[in-house]
Amino acid sequence: MKIIADRTIPYLKGIVESFADIQYLSSDQFTPDQIQEADILIVRSIDKCTKELLEGSRVKLITSATIGFDHIDTDYCESHGIL
Repeated sequence: MKIIADRTIPYLKGIVESFADIQYLSSDQFTPDQIQEADILIVRSIDKCTKELLEGSRVKLITSATIGFDHIDTDYCESHGIL
């Protein structure tokens, strides 16, 4: 399992390394090429999870470390089985 996480999320480092391959990126590094092989994204509100970002990826779960989800294209996610 591969996880891509925003590197500015506090207290995350050291939590998932024992059971997943995790890569920490800055928000400007969240690109289609970078997330192509990710199964899970852990994001903040500054990380925009749009159709353009997610299309063609194998992402199946997006978690947000912020209140709300207006930075996630929920219609696209719902139609593509992304929780």
